[in-house]
Amino acid sequence: MYGKTLLVVVSLWAVVAAAEARLGPPPVILDLGPFQPTPAPTPAPAQKKRLITTFTVQNSPSGETVVTFEATEVAEEREGKTRTLASKQYSLAEAEEKAELRPLARKILEQLRSLEGELLEFVEKSGPPKPRAPLTGGSSRPR
Repeated sequence: MYGKTLLVVVSLWAVVAAAEARLGPPPVILDLGPFQPTPAPTPAPAQKKRLITTFTVQNSPSGETVVTFEATEVAEEREGKTRTLASKQYSLAEAEEKAELRPLARKILEQLRSLEGELLEFVEKSGPPKPRAPLTGGSSRPR
């Protein structure tokens, strides 16, 4: 019994050794040189546009006004498809640091005050804001 098992194992080993000789040596590895990534595809032609995407005015009862806005550049590639290229936040407070911006900031604030007057007129005609409910004093808090 052991003789037959040994004969089968030796036979299988001989078959494997003969098949290995027919396969040949392992493949040759070629040195292809330094890695060079594939360049990014050229973007499709697009119409570049710059627009103001957000505009914030923060007025306080004491008279202080903070005006900030964001300018965004987009590429309009085809109907309904746009891609954002760049965006940056600006503040009219920057005009204090740069003398060439002061006249423009003053002009913007004048136009803003005119717009605020028209917005307040709109509020009066469409219905004034509703009064807030008074805050209740005491130590009972909802849980």
